[in-house]
Amino acid sequence: MVDRTPVPDQADMKQRLGALEQEVAALRGEAEQRRLILESATGYAIFTIDASGFVTSWNAGAERLVGFREEEIIGRDGRIIFTPDDRAKGEAEKEIRTALATGRAENERWHIRKDGTRFWGSGLVMRLKHGAPGLLKIMRDETERRRGDELRKLLIGELDHRVKNMLTMVRSLADQTLENVDSLPAFKAAFTSRLFALAGAHDLLTRETWVSADLQKLVRSVLQSWIEDGRVVVKGKSVRVGPKQALALSMALNELATNAAKYGALSVSGGRVDLVWQCEAGVCEIRWTESGGPPVSPPRRNGFGMRILNRALAMELERPVALTFDPWGLSCVFSVALAPGAQRG
Repeated sequence: MVDRTPVPDQADMKQRLGALEQEVAALRGEAEQRRLILESATGYAIFTIDASGFVTSWNAGAERLVGFREEEIIGRDGRIIFTPDDRAKGEAEKEIRTALATGRAENERWHIRKDGTRFWGSGLVMRLKHGAPGLLKIMRDETERRRGDELRKLLIGELDHRVKNMLTMVRSLADQTLENVDSLPAFKAAFTSRLFALAGAHDLLTRETWVSADLQKLVRSVLQSWIEDGRVVVKGKSVRVGPKQALALSMALNELATNAAKYGALSVSGGRVDLVWQCEAGVCEIRWTESGGPPVSPPRRNGFGMRILNRALAMELERPVALTFDPWGLSCVFSVALAPGAQRG
């Protein structure tokens, strides 16, 4: 039998071969273009894994973010970048199952770099289309955003706690002040003075993000008017105290100044107060000494101001407070611990 299949002529063969070469060149061009895109996207870690989770490709962005070079990571288990806790919980397997079943899975979690440091990887895991096996994983470093979110949550919780504490303190101030005054004008003056002292300390601590407060600034915020006219003389280094101690000190100084203005050295033109502190081994001893005022004697009843000094201040500072009613003037000695890690001026 004679084969009658037409034999393409040489021109037709060249034409077909040319078309095939163009198609191959186009495919190579597309592949090269994809490779260049992946390599240029250095801000993103872009890599592929197979259905078992082993790495099959790795771009420059992945090397920059995670630390592994392409030759180090290809063929290795991609779970290496998951935290030990997430590996134990099977988070990598959950990602793979979800992406294979639905086409995509969110990738939002802490990951581990080659050097052991953590970063928050944010992105997607997607099933490769057109029959290509495996999954494409894209993520970027969102560590700063994540830490900012965590800090905001922490601050909101702390703010809620402090607002509740503040409201409790203000109510206590109002109740205690009412018990120790005999008229509405007297209540207004005493309560306003105490509230301003508390607000001043809060303002100072807020500017310092509630980490610590400078003792010199705290003293000046409470005693500024008497310091300016020379009736209160302050001597002490610039040191930092914690938030709890700062609030207690502001209230105590306000009570001492209020008492001095009513009955002590600040009630007469020639009176004077020396406020001195010396620090050693992380603790400052603070001395309030009045002189030049009228004769002083112990109060007949223990009012709110004396309770703040004798009990509340000692409790908040966790150190004893010594009040001495000498005839020539009141003196008060107490100690306060410096804030942890605070630098001395």
